[in-house]
Amino acid sequence: MSTRRFVITNKTELRNALKNSEAFVALAKQNNYEALIFPLAAFASGNTRSKLVHLKQLALKQGIALEAGGWDLSSLLPRWYFFFQRDSFRMEGGRRKKDHHFCPTSLTALKIIEKTGKKLFWAAAGIEVFHLWSDKGAETAWCSCPTCRAFTPQEQNRIAVNAAADVLSAINPNASITYLEKPNEPGNVPLRKNIVMLENLIVDSQTMKKESFN
Repeated sequence: MSTRRFVITNKTELRNALKNSEAFVALAKQNNYEALIFPLAAFASGNTRSKLVHLKQLALKQGIALEAGGWDLSSLLPRWYFFFQRDSFRMEGGRRKKDHHFCPTSLTALKIIEKTGKKLFWAAAGIEVFHLWSDKGAETAWCSCPTCRAFTPQEQNRIAVNAAADVLSAINPNASITYLEKPNEPGNVPLRKNIVMLENLIVDSQTMKKESFN
């Protein structure tokens, strides 16, 4: 049976949820959500980290888990690196692009992912489930550099998630990462043991979206 998850997807939702945590958690309970997913960046910010600790306590009392991530895989390679490490980003039509994902076969990119991943995973200490999904609506927008051409977009996605899983396992061996991919197209890249495919993603609720938590 799938877990019903609500994903915070923008700063407005984040601000509203943290502004009145009690009302937000109560509404999540009312809508039968079993987990709340907050962006990785929220855990790394001093302005929101303490509020998330409080919200987690409220959620646990209601039997609701607090999880981290979402469509956050690209955040492991911050976009500002494009000006200094352009070869770490995906290639399209012979040119490097910073809009989606990165070059998963780039050793430099993997080093940045390790550095960023450590920072984000440590900041979210105590979280047991992390979600690292490809950019929504651009799931196949991966790299076409000479090395990456040997891999399908889904295989590149797996390579990237594996790199993150290696970082997480060294920090929290009990935590896991979920990822998304199209069924029946897994490719030939095995996944790390701490990675789980999210087959049925239930992440939205019109009631939750429309409600105010002021």
